[in-house]
Amino acid sequence: MKKTLCIVLALVMMFALLAACGGGGNTAATPPPAAAPTQTIAPATPPPPPPQAEGWDFSDATKVNLQFAVWLPDFDPTVIYTANFLDAIKSYTEGTVDYTMHASATLCAAEEQLDAVKSGLADIAFTNVAYYAGTLPVSYLLEYPGVNYAHDLARANAINEWHKTLDLAELKDYKILFASGQGNGAFHTTVPLRTVEDFKGVQMRTSAALIPVMELYGMIPTAMTMGEVYEAMRTGVVQGATAMVMAAHTFKLFEIADYCTMDPYFLSTYVMPLNMDVWNSLTPDQQEAVEAASEYAFSKYIAPGREDEMAGCISDFEAAGVEVIYFDQANLAKMAELNSPLAVNHAAGIPGGNEALALIHELAAKWNGIYPQYVADR
Repeated sequence: MKKTLCIVLALVMMFALLAACGGGGNTAATPPPAAAPTQTIAPATPPPPPPQAEGWDFSDATKVNLQFAVWLPDFDPTVIYTANFLDAIKSYTEGTVDYTMHASATLCAAEEQLDAVKSGLADIAFTNVAYYAGTLPVSYLLEYPGVNYAHDLARANAINEWHKTLDLAELKDYKILFASGQGNGAFHTTVPLRTVEDFKGVQMRTSAALIPVMELYGMIPTAMTMGEVYEAMRTGVVQGATAMVMAAHTFKLFEIADYCTMDPYFLSTYVMPLNMDVWNSLTPDQQEAVEAASEYAFSKYIAPGREDEMAGCISDFEAAGVEVIYFDQANLAKMAELNSPLAVNHAAGIPGGNEALALIHELAAKWNGIYPQYVADR
């Protein structure tokens, strides 16, 4: 009996060990679990009660629970603020429009989110435009360098107004609750990049949109999702990755990167699409409440950007032994000279592209005038 029990225990331990090591079955590489940020992220202020003066009536409204898809983990600062955004919608609609979050790409992969929302697999998503080179050609225009923003507040508001003004046909199958953008990207590498000349021949992970940028810099670009980067860098498939500082922190690139070279020209743009059938199923009062909540939550949680979190991430990089490198003006000027024609060329190749490019420059100037510097009060 004792012998049998020992055998059973040994088998259980063996299978547990195999499972932990990924033995058997699918041997495809999977991203490592993301690390919780070590800096403290203060909880956002709860959304206020909806404005009673609107007189919305939800007594006959059907309750909706939105299946929310996002590729980042639930502790990521950006995800926290998108959750606050949806909390505001829940508050304004008196709980008739609620949500369930599916973080870390558990409902669908990052590059599948638009299709998932369109098909109804997901009801709503926080989507990085960089994954949709062929699907969103006009939206993709904003992924290229060339537009100067004074601050995240100016960037987010300009991009949001740009989308609302154009009402793009490529997004006609969705109700877009907001569009935004974040900057402050970096090259996270295992080799030092101290000058533009150091770019030459470096194997760099990037988004499809930025492949031409990397090629102009003399790099060897490879498009892959952030979930694939850790293993690719660890095994030497690539020597680095272009990514938002916060995303690099979330995916623990500071564990394998020795250097972080800041890239002020890096821009990521995002949209929050809602399934159109779900939108049409809401009552007029629910729709008005969602619109009002979205306007409030965008200004409160989305537009201010992530300056505080980025500073904390940089501190964590340095504490882990990563050398953070800032280019001087001469090298920044060389980067600008190389990357500046890309947006112009992209715009010339798509219908309405030149007008769309002119509009974003106009809106950037407008919002730069409104927000010329960081405004800390959220």
